[in-house]
Amino acid sequence: MAKAITRMIFYFIWNSKIDRVKREVMFKTHDKGGKGVPDLTTILRGDYVCHCVRNTLRSEDKSHVGFLMARFFLLPTWRWLGWAEWESAVPYNWETPWFYKEAEKFIKEHGLLATAPTQWTPNIVQRQIHASDVSKLIGALPSATADHVWGNVTSMRRTNHYKDIAWIAIQGGLPVRAFTHARGLNRYKSCRRGCTADETTYHLFWECTHAQYLLKALSMEFGARIPTSCITADSVMYGLFPGSHRLGDLLGCWRLLCCFKGVLLFFRNCLVVGKKKTPTLAEDDPQPPA
Repeated sequence: MAKAITRMIFYFIWNSKIDRVKREVMFKTHDKGGKGVPDLTTILRGDYVCHCVRNTLRSEDKSHVGFLMARFFLLPTWRWLGWAEWESAVPYNWETPWFYKEAEKFIKEHGLLATAPTQWTPNIVQRQIHASDVSKLIGALPSATADHVWGNVTSMRRTNHYKDIAWIAIQGGLPVRAFTHARGLNRYKSCRRGCTADETTYHLFWECTHAQYLLKALSMEFGARIPTSCITADSVMYGLFPGSHRLGDLLGCWRLLCCFKGVLLFFRNCLVVGKKKTPTLAEDDPQPPA
């Protein structure tokens, strides 16, 4: 059931059965390169283990049937974790049923061996699981630099629209021609604006002649904050600027670059919509390179 609901969630997000970004990345928190999508399978499994711990180790009613049954099957696991002491007068079973083995599997899988029984509540367990996640690496950038980039992307100074564009551009999930061609959804992968290069995210926002033309037109806006020579591909994609500059200038340039990417993507999508309305191949449509 949880997997079916998860499929519906991602179908709602992408409006397609094809995920543009891996789900394990989407489950990460925003500061680690994800989108904070709830992992229902992990949440329900964690709630089940918390229920087992509450019934066997934290229950005050020791004569309850549920307590006796759960303790009968889970006592070997709790003893292995050091959560329960040996009691020769208490019967137990070494053949643990599969649904109780899931508790041990969950604890090992998420490295929760050091979590005390008193801390086994759903909220605490989920926080510990997210705390153990590692940040999504970005190409060859060091992990510390990747953390800084994700901080730029999730800055509260941006609207959600520009946050999403910056995030999915780094993840490589924009539906550019190279992306759709690799999935068999497009015949061509060359740039729609007449370039012979493949239309990748990097090409759309940096290599394309239209991107360079727009950056040149914005040189006065950038020049008022930082030298235009400091605007590099890493600046456009990640918000990384060489040299030392004032924080306010960096934030202003990154905000302007987010708007720049939004404009390029909007008018690129306008070309896509116009192409869809044309039943035949336009004469000026770029042919695939030989």
